[in-house]
Amino acid sequence: MEKIIDEKAVIFVEGKKDEAAIAPYVRGTIIQVSGRVRGACEKAAEKGAREVIVLTDRDSAGEELAEFVRKELEFNGIKADLETRKKLFAILRMGPLENFRKKYEEKMEELAE
Repeated sequence: MEKIIDEKAVIFVEGKKDEAAIAPYVRGTIIQVSGRVRGACEKAAEKGAREVIVLTDRDSAGEELAEFVRKELEFNGIKADLETRKKLFAILRMGPLENFRKKYEEKMEELAE
């Protein structure tokens, strides 16, 4: 299985299902943020992260969480990468992140044709 996110990356996801969906494709550190945003931001800072890829769902709750996470990261001097999220969800035509594996495999099959 090809890893698509660099080993130095820090990725924020909402919960366990999201982490399980993306983990096989990530070399970096995945941190769950749901219910503990400040702690997650502090953990990213402890890891020396300069930037965090925020992969919350593209629903209203995920959008709200992404904005809150962005503010908290910036408070800790860390850049929030929300562009990767937008691009990834658009390319894979994905709803919740927990569907990542299925959508990624579908896209890879489509590209192979």
